[in-house]
Amino acid sequence: MFKLRFLDTKKDYICYVPESHSFMQKLLLTSLVVCASCNLLAAQEFTINRLELSEGKVVIHYDLRDTVAGRSYTINTYASLDNFVTPLQKITGDVGTEVKPGLGRKITWDAPAELGPSFVGKVSLEIRGRVFVPFIKLDRFEDYKTFKRGKPYTIAWNGGRSSTIMNWDLYRGEEKVATFPNVANSGNYDLVVPTTVKPGTYRLKIADSKNKDEVIYTNNFKVKRKFPLLAKVIPIIGLGILVSTLAGGGGGEVAPEDGPLPTPQFPPN
Repeated sequence: MFKLRFLDTKKDYICYVPESHSFMQKLLLTSLVVCASCNLLAAQEFTINRLELSEGKVVIHYDLRDTVAGRSYTINTYASLDNFVTPLQKITGDVGTEVKPGLGRKITWDAPAELGPSFVGKVSLEIRGRVFVPFIKLDRFEDYKTFKRGKPYTIAWNGGRSSTIMNWDLYRGEEKVATFPNVANSGNYDLVVPTTVKPGTYRLKIADSKNKDEVIYTNNFKVKRKFPLLAKVIPIIGLGILVSTLAGGGGGEVAPEDGPLPTPQFPPN
């Protein structure tokens, strides 16, 4: 058996991994710390209940309690690989922005995908949390239920620093399909969904280009074609009918072929 040791500020967590697990034999996670700078006040409590390994992934089970109703949090996980600078990317679950307090919360880290299957070494993890406060507030974005491709839509917002430069990313599920970079914090932006984007359900991720902790997500919305596909097909069908009618003539008569006019016949003198 291969032993992994996880450390909290109050408890030690020990997990055992079968020796046949090739990737996790090479990965030793140490010092899983709930950061003291989490901004969790007396009204809040963050507790790690247990940790486990599932199909090569590290799963952190935690509870987040808050006596203030309606409040949400930004929860991010960092690693010692870059000295805890950038949040881990291959991570899912109750993590990111607008995490609601509750029991039985879970963070899943896909370590092989993040580090690569050939990684060998020790990694320390750190969880940081703070009360979620959006760095900008969109103005009536919920009114936009549908965006038509190729058509400009003016998105308005308020808040943020005037010097902030933002990146707007268009997501379909967890897949990023388009990026609108270097959006100035001018209070409005004309968003044009590219015609290459397939119709479907999407959302926007809006982030400060220099501060990855400052990020918001929009509600889901639909992307549709600017002109319905039927409207594009009907004129073509209509043209085909017109050509067919002109070519067929009328009454079943065959049109004479082009050529010289016949010489007229006159009665004999």
